[in-house]
Amino acid sequence: MSISYPKTHIVRRMAPFKVDSLAIPYPEFVPKLFNFCMSLGFRKGLIMPSRAFCSDENQGLPIILMTKHFGTFPFNHGRVGGVIATDRHGPHAHHGEDLVILQASHVGYDPHTGTYGKFVRPKMAGTTISNSCGKITHVITPYIEQYEFAKKRIFLHRDESGNHLITVKNSFVDFASYPVKNGLVLLLEKIVKLDDDRRIVPVAALSTSQTFALGEDFCRRIDATGYIWKGGDGESIKDLLFADLFFFREDFHETDASILLERSLAGFMPEIVTSRNPSLRAAKIIIQLEFSRIVESIRRGTEYAGKNLLYITGLNLDISEFEGFPATTYFVPWAAHIQLQNGAPEEYAHPVEQDRLFGLIMGQSIENPDQVNLKEEIGRMLQAPRFDIRSSK
Repeated sequence: MSISYPKTHIVRRMAPFKVDSLAIPYPEFVPKLFNFCMSLGFRKGLIMPSRAFCSDENQGLPIILMTKHFGTFPFNHGRVGGVIATDRHGPHAHHGEDLVILQASHVGYDPHTGTYGKFVRPKMAGTTISNSCGKITHVITPYIEQYEFAKKRIFLHRDESGNHLITVKNSFVDFASYPVKNGLVLLLEKIVKLDDDRRIVPVAALSTSQTFALGEDFCRRIDATGYIWKGGDGESIKDLLFADLFFFREDFHETDASILLERSLAGFMPEIVTSRNPSLRAAKIIIQLEFSRIVESIRRGTEYAGKNLLYITGLNLDISEFEGFPATTYFVPWAAHIQLQNGAPEEYAHPVEQDRLFGLIMGQSIENPDQVNLKEEIGRMLQAPRFDIRSSK
């Protein structure tokens, strides 16, 4: 007879992901990355880099710089949103002796306003501003819209007797007889007062909503924000609808490869939609989840066995053209996995975390005497013998 144990709800938290003072311009980052590889014992001329970026044109500068400093066009590990295709480990490993994987989700950044998410498209007529990473934005937008709607349709108020109340649309309430099938679900057990049988029972019912008495803990939490309670119908809850007070019960919206992105982000949507910068928060979460997943795939797999490998992940910040300067990209390092051919020293037995990784990168020289002059290489190609290429017989 098997023994069953009560299941404990385990919450997965994201580690702190800092951006301030950690962003490195790509023209500085890539030569330092190359020199870091050399300091690890990677061999000049035998390094095959790979990138896992979105396909947006604003990711072109990093790819060009990788080509210039590593002397070869990088292999492509990337799916939408910066998700990595693990089935490409094998082909990548077969294309070089020493391997580098650079993975990054990306988000636009406006240095004038300090806001994230947008990018000016230079090849569009006029000033055309759009979402920097359309896929991440496309995935999170339906959830943001539901959250914004809920903030306007949930009301806080106080009655004449001084009781604190919340009125909620029926569509947000997970009734035992009629649970929410698709949409935002309010975690009323964290908000309202329970009766003696620990049931959630409304104090009033209206045509499309229910009114509940608020619990003491939730009232104290609201009071701590300085909120002023209103009588009558009160007012909408607005930004007091905190991330831990709801979840989404949804069928996935995506049908193509971006379903991988949505599946990864689904459990973190309350945290994303309540963020001041949802696209930035989503990108940070993808980076952290992907790093954990890919390190596991490398350690469990055999594709990179006996190889030097540096897997580094972080955030690409896309900055539009301004004041006559071209568009550019910055890299914020997050973490790295290092595997060396003859066994990694103890200092690399565990992933290199953000602060240490930043220090290791910035400690490298920006000078790379081995970089390729792309203009000269193209000139040499043009001067090469012209082959008479024919169909096979």
